[in-house]
Amino acid sequence: MEVKPMILNHCSLLMAVHLNMAFHTIRQRGHDITLMVLMIGLWPTAICEGNLCPNDEVIDGGWIKWPENRVERSVMTYICPVGFRPHPVSWRYCGSDGKWSRLRNTYREVARRASCKELTCLAPQYFEFGSFNPHRDVYRFNESISFQCYDGFQLVGPALRTCLPNGQWTGKVPRCYTEGTLCPNPGIPFGSKRMGNRFNILSIVQYNCQTNILRGSSKRQCLQSGQWTGVEPRCENRYAFDNVKDLARELDILESTVRTNDLTLGSNDKKRVDFFFVVDISASLGNENFIKTFDFVTTFINRLSDLNDVVRFEVIAFGSDAITITHIKDDLTHARVIEKIKGLKYGDLNINRGRTTGYALEKVYSTINDTLHSGTWKSRPVPKQVIMIITNGQFTGASSPYSVMKKISNSLSHLSNRLDVYAIGIGGIKKDFLESLVPVKDTLAHGQQYAFYFPTYDYLEETQEKHKMNSKFDCGVRGNLIQGPVGRIFGGVESREYDWPWQVSIRLPKSVQEFCGGSIISARWILSAAHCFNETMGMISNITVRVGSIRRMDSLQTLTLEEVILHENFDRPTKMNNDIALLKVKETITYSSHVRPVCLPCTKRSAQLLSSPEANWNKACQSEDIRLTGDGGREATKLSGYVTGWGYYRKASRISSINLRHAQINIQNRLTCESPFPLTETMFCARGEKTDSCQGDSGGPLVLERNHRWIQIGIVSFGKSTTCGQDIMGIYSNVPKLMSWIKERVTDVEYE
Repeated sequence: MEVKPMILNHCSLLMAVHLNMAFHTIRQRGHDITLMVLMIGLWPTAICEGNLCPNDEVIDGGWIKWPENRVERSVMTYICPVGFRPHPVSWRYCGSDGKWSRLRNTYREVARRASCKELTCLAPQYFEFGSFNPHRDVYRFNESISFQCYDGFQLVGPALRTCLPNGQWTGKVPRCYTEGTLCPNPGIPFGSKRMGNRFNILSIVQYNCQTNILRGSSKRQCLQSGQWTGVEPRCENRYAFDNVKDLARELDILESTVRTNDLTLGSNDKKRVDFFFVVDISASLGNENFIKTFDFVTTFINRLSDLNDVVRFEVIAFGSDAITITHIKDDLTHARVIEKIKGLKYGDLNINRGRTTGYALEKVYSTINDTLHSGTWKSRPVPKQVIMIITNGQFTGASSPYSVMKKISNSLSHLSNRLDVYAIGIGGIKKDFLESLVPVKDTLAHGQQYAFYFPTYDYLEETQEKHKMNSKFDCGVRGNLIQGPVGRIFGGVESREYDWPWQVSIRLPKSVQEFCGGSIISARWILSAAHCFNETMGMISNITVRVGSIRRMDSLQTLTLEEVILHENFDRPTKMNNDIALLKVKETITYSSHVRPVCLPCTKRSAQLLSSPEANWNKACQSEDIRLTGDGGREATKLSGYVTGWGYYRKASRISSINLRHAQINIQNRLTCESPFPLTETMFCARGEKTDSCQGDSGGPLVLERNHRWIQIGIVSFGKSTTCGQDIMGIYSNVPKLMSWIKERVTDVEYE
């Protein structure tokens, strides 16, 4: 009874007894105190003041987001105004001694009191063949630089770049375009120096950021396709951080890749994917950040919840030890994986001290090694391996994460495109360590980003919100995301749902012919071939358009036509010249995962994807034609795309496909086309090894991928031979060359 008055100073006698019992249970099991109190039905006010971290902390120039209860392992987060960052740390956790963690960061910077410091952007070191203004040593939030090229050069990229509040610049690196090179000028990122000034086949350029941090590819090579290998590099100071929209975009691309990850396989050959989430739960994480981390993980797993037969998950948590939460070999349903994750409580595993990143990756390596040596995959492709690491600091322990990642990469090096590694660093982590977790991509990477740095775990929540809010349907996206009769697909393979969501089947009057293909280019317009419709102009009420299904006779939406527009010079001055048609539908097309528009060349979107010159529209379109079709097959670039359709698919037969098929084909040199009709400026020819378009594919699209978006470069027109599989060669209408005609008529696409 002697202690009763002291207890009443903090909490009631009844609550003191119950709280003592709860606290005893908590310390035995390592549970969070607040969580345990709520679970047994006590009021949160039953926590005695002696167990709380103080609430007298401040940050100069900012404010603090406090935890609901300032108990052991809870987290307070520093918030600064736009354009500023917390210094020296972004958050602090409450220790068992009732004190907040130290004000000291990875770079050994310390402070007695937290403050908000300004974020700045790096200045350009050099801008070749042009000038910029104003010249400064550093640039602050909202300050801009304008660029212009000398006479005779065209600006590629933005003429104006603005410093963002995260210490990065808007847009891509501007550069001045020079004629006569296979690859475009790769530019010089702000804050870097470039070695290498030749941009022809096999030319190499290298970058150095000096005292700053280089992210992206330090070395790039010019390929025969006219593209650079790797990812456009950038230099950053140590505190600049990434945009949430970039991570959201890459997760959308990842989801799309999982759903449609190999065009060369038929629908019965499902290529499986093994996901590894390697998650830091060390002491510096804190309870609130623990919850945000696993919310992020479970949200992404939920996005793939309809692919239980394709995707498997392994979740590994690491601190002073590494614990496997779910294992690949258990082959759990997605619901069961999420159930196991939701059963975790921060501190349950008692491994919060230390950060054994390397040991956690050793577990990943062991699983991948078991998969590679399993007899299960002898008759089908080895699953694609995707590793996502989320961590907030440097590693501890004997195993170097870099060395283990090298082992993993080497074990899969004999298999093409079987490994993707994403590294997400939060708060107190060095970017060079973060980048070292991602294997170097020597091949063309489509501008993809694999390492991301953010100051707090709040950005993981924002990424999820960005995905939910992304209701705009971007053009040229494959997969389930919030991402004619003379013509001719012979020798291809069956497509799957989501593969080509812009493909449509056009049902024609039986008195003329059976059907043609086409592509969605906007919510009211379909692109097709003129020769499909030159005998139907008085019968458009009998023409229907089916969208959203790989089966020719099915559809998610059946559309009727308001107008059919044929090129006024179709068949003039020679046969099959200007073979293009636009179909305006009466009903607005409803976009979904199965129904999306394809990207068109010579538009605002294609300029972003291709970093087209900042010239007048006609010159920019000519530049895109060279890069997308090799100027109709005149250039030496090797360009490959996919053609799709429901046409005849057996040699010397007249059997149309029930399901949509696709085939990979290459644009050929114009001198080798051997077209039965004169080859005009609006045509080019293409063929595959044993594949071609065939009768029934007319009007369908030929598409080419750039930066994970698909651009239509051709329309199936006619063939060298009327017999499928004989003298393989298809002739296509050149879409870039015909874009001025489209631009005059289709007004709901952004062109510049």
